[in-house]
Amino acid sequence: MDDDDVDLDFRNRIYNRALEEQNSNLWNFKRFYTAASFWSWIDVGSAVLTAIMGAILTYGLAWRTIPLWSMVSLSLLVGTISLAKANRKPGQRAEKLHDMGRSYQELHDEIKDFIELDLKDGNREKEWLRDRFEELAVKRHDLKSEAKLSGLWYRWLKWRREDEIYEEATTTDEERQYLDSEGFNDGRDKKF
Repeated sequence: MDDDDVDLDFRNRIYNRALEEQNSNLWNFKRFYTAASFWSWIDVGSAVLTAIMGAILTYGLAWRTIPLWSMVSLSLLVGTISLAKANRKPGQRAEKLHDMGRSYQELHDEIKDFIELDLKDGNREKEWLRDRFEELAVKRHDLKSEAKLSGLWYRWLKWRREDEIYEEATTTDEERQYLDSEGFNDGRDKKF
């Protein structure tokens, strides 16, 4: 086995591991964005619902056309929504989840760049590639220890969006044609 075969075998192993990391980060940032959207809708929905109930209460107090028991019920419901919102803090939760999603997306993009720009470059040394891959793996480990998110979001994405999740993360041939009509071909159609 010569040095080129050993180098190609090493690059294949790093490539496969990098693809696994990239896929994992894709699912993670999609999960965090989905959870952030849910909590944003809860935040906005509860504010709108409280405003509508407040308007109904104001109307009932001004015109005395709404039965007293209805106004008391609406007042209790507004209080319950306010307490739940103060306890769960959906706006802050949505912001934190969105920030974590953005961090995972940035890492996803770094790994994608590592594969496309560094790993496929035959001039990069093995040690440099190994060190860079380890840096990216440490970043992912740090992100994973920082954020906890229920598996519910993964299952929902898997059920609801299945293969669509990959379609959103890739550039189609038609889009590539619009972005760069000349394309790129270095004459080495190597596959890893």
